[in-house]
Amino acid sequence: MRDFTGKRVLITGGSSGIGRAIAQAMVRAGARVTITGRDPQKLADVVRVDTTLAAEVCDVTDDVAIVALRDRLVADGGIDVLINNAGIMAFFRVIDRFPMEDQLEEIDIDVVGPIKMIEHFLPSLLARESLIVNVSSGLAYVPYAGAPVYSACKAFIHAYTRCLREQLEPTSVRVVELLPPVVDTPLAQANAAASPFPMMPPEKLAEALMRGLRRGDIEIAPGPARQLKWLSRFAPGFIFHQLNKQR
Repeated sequence: MRDFTGKRVLITGGSSGIGRAIAQAMVRAGARVTITGRDPQKLADVVRVDTTLAAEVCDVTDDVAIVALRDRLVADGGIDVLINNAGIMAFFRVIDRFPMEDQLEEIDIDVVGPIKMIEHFLPSLLARESLIVNVSSGLAYVPYAGAPVYSACKAFIHAYTRCLREQLEPTSVRVVELLPPVVDTPLAQANAAASPFPMMPPEKLAEALMRGLRRGDIEIAPGPARQLKWLSRFAPGFIFHQLNKQR
């Protein structure tokens, strides 16, 4: 799928940051976009400004909420594109006893959430030419020790997406992975002091995604994420040390 005119797009975690930038890029490409999030007020604020967007409250870890959302959207014609973007990231040292409930929440949102979204939406996606985009991270290639759970979650999503793509290759569903570098979002800004990376504007990332989709790319890793990809293959020990030496 390279032409998004009239396509129905669902983006999780779309009220800010990467999700909102992708939503705006999809609208500019002619798509009809619905964003989701957990905070009704944030969603209301977004659609008040971006009147071309629709919004639905949905927690990606909540099966009941996902099924209800799916049923509403299917009744309204279904979706052509599912973008699994919702995620959280925590920088911490294990020795400091970071709360276990926070670590498990990170796994629930970053790993379980995309799996649940795909599980519940896949039957309707299989009925048409469609697209799944899983947003992982350049840290799927090389983990950053300062964000251990996040790095592990994104490595999981990277492997899961490759397997999903292989399984769905004979079907009408195309599977793409977006692997951002650190992006200038509220999430990254809150942890800026702990991050070793320069930050990419979310609009630039969204542009890279759209270019990659139109080219037919299956793995889109812009900027520093592309460097991590190649260095992880040719000098894995070196790039891991470089990434983590100033932590």
